[in-house]
Amino acid sequence: MVVVLSGVIVSLVGVLLGAWWIPFLAGAGIALVVGRPLIAIPAGAAVGLVSWLLPLAGIQVRYGLGATASSLAAIMGFDHRGAVPVILALLVGALLGVTGAWLAGAALTLARPSPR
Repeated sequence: MVVVLSGVIVSLVGVLLGAWWIPFLAGAGIALVVGRPLIAIPAGAAVGLVSWLLPLAGIQVRYGLGATASSLAAIMGFDHRGAVPVILALLVGALLGVTGAWLAGAALTLARPSPR
């Protein structure tokens, strides 16, 4: 739990500072520390999702995302369905965490000697 919370904090600070790719590194770090891919991969997804969700929630509370999200949805061809760009952004954050954890977990699996 401490590892996941640390990953969320590091990832959130990185995203707030403009380094949108930090959830990938946080997911990889979680996988390296935890050592079990079945635990690290969902944790990496959660870290990526939360680290992109909190800034979007803050922007929504402070300024409102409605007009911007609707305009972006219209540009994307979704007829002013403002939830689509927000969901896609959160999906990108979750996928960053998942791929980082998956890659590090796979590397750990390859680096460990197999039991005989």
